[in-house]
Amino acid sequence: MSRDFCIFKPLMLSHRTRYKLNELWLSVRPWLFGTAGLLLLVGLWLLLASSGPGRAVEEIPDQALNFDDPEYQRRLAEVAGLEARYRVYAAAEIVSDEAMAVLSEALEKQRAIARSPVHGDFDQQRQLERLESEIDAVRAKRAVGRIEQLIIDGESDVKEMRLAEAAAAYGEALQLQRTINIGSAPSRYKNYVREAEIEKALTSLEVFPLHFEKEAALEKARAAMQERRWADALAGYTVARDALDRINREFAMTRYADLSGYDLVVVEIDSLNAAGIARELDAFEKEGDSADRAGDFPASVTAYAEALTRQQQINQLFPRSRFMSSARIETLDTKLQTARSQPLAAELAKIEARISADLRGRRVVAAEQAVPQALALTDRLATEFPRSRFVDGAVRIKLSYIGLKRAELKTLQDDVFNRLLPMIGVNDRLLMASEVPQGLYQAIMNTNPSRNPGRTMPVDSVNWNDAEEFCQRLGWILGSTVRLPTAEEYRLALGREGGDIRSSAGEGRPGTTDGGRPNLNGYRDLLGNLAEWLAADPASDQAIVAGGSYLDTPEALSKFPQETRTKVDRARHIGFRIVVELPGNR
Repeated sequence: MSRDFCIFKPLMLSHRTRYKLNELWLSVRPWLFGTAGLLLLVGLWLLLASSGPGRAVEEIPDQALNFDDPEYQRRLAEVAGLEARYRVYAAAEIVSDEAMAVLSEALEKQRAIARSPVHGDFDQQRQLERLESEIDAVRAKRAVGRIEQLIIDGESDVKEMRLAEAAAAYGEALQLQRTINIGSAPSRYKNYVREAEIEKALTSLEVFPLHFEKEAALEKARAAMQERRWADALAGYTVARDALDRINREFAMTRYADLSGYDLVVVEIDSLNAAGIARELDAFEKEGDSADRAGDFPASVTAYAEALTRQQQINQLFPRSRFMSSARIETLDTKLQTARSQPLAAELAKIEARISADLRGRRVVAAEQAVPQALALTDRLATEFPRSRFVDGAVRIKLSYIGLKRAELKTLQDDVFNRLLPMIGVNDRLLMASEVPQGLYQAIMNTNPSRNPGRTMPVDSVNWNDAEEFCQRLGWILGSTVRLPTAEEYRLALGREGGDIRSSAGEGRPGTTDGGRPNLNGYRDLLGNLAEWLAADPASDQAIVAGGSYLDTPEALSKFPQETRTKVDRARHIGFRIVVELPGNR
């Protein structure tokens, strides 16, 4: 049997009963001990509370608060009399030292009454607070004028550089304003903005010596710059920079802090430090330009490389210098790559010229064989010297186009030359005998915008820009200049007789390019069938459409109609023909 059953041994109980009683004891024991402990703590607290010190102020017997006490009435009367005297001054708007003395005496007497254990009560305390507010207001009113005068005096002292006197004036003004702001004066006398401004003015006085040091250093530096005394200028700017740095760090809230001015001074310092390198850079670039103009590309490569190296040094070592320039890095790199790529570019130019010459001479096979070599050179030029001025996207487009049309070059040339006629009295160009047919346009442009389809039908619905692009591509294939005819050339081809007029007479559709009867000069459809775009100033957005179309009446066509249209216009009655300049006149 456990020890817990020992408390029940004196009882003559059965084993089962003692076991149940023991279980009950184990369950209630914590509660009994907890309750006993709580009662003990409460008793201890009551003991300590009752045995502490007595009240600090003994209660005054009711009979002591006798407001009819003659002494109490006398003291009240004194305060009232003093306040009445002050009111006389206040009514006359006289806030003199005597008035302040009277009000101060009334305040002190009222304070004595309010703090008296015999006569002090809530009403007397409120009276005391009223008088304290009154005297603070009077003091504030008197101080405002003084503060304003001190500020004026301080500003005057600053202008006359009497910094000690200015500091004394601002210090007194700050103290007066702070006293008002933390006191119980009415809010109309409080001015936290003025307090901050006075404090800022005081701080500015501390920065004055640094400011003057900076200004003097800048003046010396600028004078040295004008006289080209670079070492003295650098020394002056360095002193100014250090002074400005300290001002910006320690007096950031003053008007003398100047971050942008600091940056400008640093720029001048870096520029002076970089000036020698910049002079070398200019000399090397000029040397490179001269060699380039003379065709001495190895010398220009060397000079441009030196110039580029110096610009990179400036950008790295003196990034805030006025000589720092990312744009000049690009310019020098372009010049350097152009000079280095000149041998490749010269070789490419020769091959391109030979291809054009072969195409002009109808030596198509030779031209075809040279195109891959030329394309390889354009790829190499663009890869190795991407900034070179010899890298010409137009040349690559031209060569790529010729390469794509290699299988058709001879056929296209034959087709075009079969359609060209020499112009009467002109021996340096050929004019197409008819309007450009859709079959030829499709072969050159790989598209056909016409709304009257047919291979032998003239191409229509093209704008002026489309016609120009056709001329350019056909010029690549022929190796010659191809363009739109001028108005004079058009009239020359038309001749005096004019030629056959093609009007639909209501049919509403043009005829084929080989269906009309040629005029005496051999040209078809100069009047009627389709109106035709003429050459125009590239800078203008307009061009002339000449000759009229199948939509016009014979009477209108006989007068050689012309109209001006915008170059982007498309119409189903407008096409074009071309002029090819002969090789000997290129």
